[in-house]
Amino acid sequence: MTFMNKLFFILSFCLVSLKSQAMLTELGVSYAEKKTYFDINNYNNMASITGSISFYFMEKLAIELSYTDASILREESIYNGTGLQQQTTLQKVLVYGSDLIVMLADRKAVVQPYVKGGISQVKKTLTTKSSEVLVYETSPINSISPSYGAGIKISLTESFGIKLSYDAWRTESKDSNGNKSTIEDTSIRAGLTWIL
Repeated sequence: MTFMNKLFFILSFCLVSLKSQAMLTELGVSYAEKKTYFDINNYNNMASITGSISFYFMEKLAIELSYTDASILREESIYNGTGLQQQTTLQKVLVYGSDLIVMLADRKAVVQPYVKGGISQVKKTLTTKSSEVLVYETSPINSISPSYGAGIKISLTESFGIKLSYDAWRTESKDSNGNKSTIEDTSIRAGLTWIL
């Protein structure tokens, strides 16, 4: 069991145990997608889905546990010296997040901005295929990374609302020569929330 999985288990157990002490729980789901076409054979398709559970305490504070599954698919026609061949690159990203949320407005307000920060476990893989033949697969990245973000919730009813957010996390990677660099991934998402 990884560090982040242990952390999620411990936090979940503690927070669910405290639920009986009038702690509010919020479930959320959000989705993001962006398609960019140059032509029918050259395009990028980015998509991600996030599920989260937040435990509120002390009126304006919450601990949020989240899981994000994202993919970036790139299709392009490459000239190989004799003609064009199709090349497919797929990047998969899994993020297990644990963040402290600070609300900047009352929880009963219609518009509720917030900021957050914490740590995430980020797993990345990258594969490239040319004409359905595997060309290469990079070494997976698996790191514990700082994360931060901001967002706004808009209440539609007492228990249901819309959530817009900006999230970012930093990961460390290496190139083929072993040189390290820090990369910042960002995401803009829209979704729904339910208060239990």
